[in-house]
Amino acid sequence: MDMTRNLKLLLAVAILIPASATIAAATDAMATTALNVRSGPSSAYGVVDVLTPGEVVDATNCQPNGWCHITHPGPDGWVSSSFLTAAPGAGSPGPDCRFELSLGPGGPQFNIVCGDGPAPGPAPGPTPATNRACFFDGPNFTGQNFCRTVGLYSSLPPISNDRITSVQLHGSAKVRLCEHNNMGPFCRDVVTSVGQLGGFLNNKVSSLRVYTGGLAPKKQVCLFDGPNYTGQYLCYGVGTRTLPASAFNKATSVRVMGGAMARLSKSPTYGIGGALPLSSNVATLPALWNNQTKSLRVQ
Repeated sequence: MDMTRNLKLLLAVAILIPASATIAAATDAMATTALNVRSGPSSAYGVVDVLTPGEVVDATNCQPNGWCHITHPGPDGWVSSSFLTAAPGAGSPGPDCRFELSLGPGGPQFNIVCGDGPAPGPAPGPTPATNRACFFDGPNFTGQNFCRTVGLYSSLPPISNDRITSVQLHGSAKVRLCEHNNMGPFCRDVVTSVGQLGGFLNNKVSSLRVYTGGLAPKKQVCLFDGPNYTGQYLCYGVGTRTLPASAFNKATSVRVMGGAMARLSKSPTYGIGGALPLSSNVATLPALWNNQTKSLRVQ
């Protein structure tokens, strides 16, 4: 069969194969990197989850703009198809994809195309460990989860806020977890995977930082209304402030962390009447200061 006849036959086959702008049937796909899952088919939509590298999902609908709707054990949503590839053992991407003919130096070639982009290529080799932290709403890395790579996350979305119970670290990642937005105290550094966060942060994390290497200690001071660091508490970072009126006359024990220096004042206006300096934890304040703190300075 000569080249001209071969080319005509290939073109005829391509015409007979139905074309479509989207994938209509589910197909297994694998994330090639830590990949944001969004609530809609563009980067303008909010992040509802993050796929881990190598995670396999069902791609159920791919749009011409390159965004695919996926389902997986977690919040479903939309991801960029640029970071998806065929899962190991995956077959055809679905009956609504099309073949596209291209002419190259080696002669005519077919590519499977779904929407406006080429079909996923062969499955990659083993994915190297990525520095990331994964967060679970159940103990021992169970339940709903999401992952984050190195960076500062000053506020978590509602679906993740106050929902972290266990933390799994990958690569060289470490994480600082904080109780309030914008890394507000109380904060804790997690340097190895933990199956259960302590009482201070279990289901109380609102911001976090994933990092590698070292991170300067977080200077913070926590005031407790019971002895031995029990009962209700308020935590403060570096600065001078007046306690809320509801917290007046409720400081009985104090935790000083990260190399901080605390100075307690009996006056709502710090500096009037002197201050009690503290550079270490105090399980019960002296009688003259117990339940007397109305303002403080953290250095």
